[in-house]
Amino acid sequence: MAAAVLTIILTFIASGSVWLAMGPKFALSEDEQANGLLNLGLYFLIGLPLVFAVVFAVIG
Repeated sequence: MAAAVLTIILTFIASGSVWLAMGPKFALSEDEQANGLLNLGLYFLIGLPLVFAVVFAVIG
């Protein structure tokens, strides 16, 4: 359970950092504010399997 929580927290931190560094690169919505949130969610979904693998490799 702790590994799952750690994975989610680290993914949120990593996706937020990528979003701050790169900005909203994908045009997912016409609304600028919604586009930023959708890009953050997309970065989260892209980073989740990567962080999951790293967390379980370090723990295991």
